[in-house]
Amino acid sequence: MTKIISISDEAYQRLSTIKGGDSFTKVILKIVKAHSNKEKILSFAGKKGIDENLLKKTKKDWNKWSKRYA
Repeated sequence: MTKIISISDEAYQRLSTIKGGDSFTKVILKIVKAHSNKEKILSFAGKKGIDENLLKKTKKDWNKWSKRYA
């Protein structure tokens, strides 16, 4: 399904210069995907990866704390 949208001349020029051989649809989809909050949300939720050094330090600090206070 296709839709007709209106954009400014400036927006059209910018899209035209970056599209190369791609369609406007592909360019717009790339731009929208690049500006998605998905990566930020996954990073916040801990899905992007764990800093192993920070994890080791946290475990070490926790063990030290628990031996002293627990």
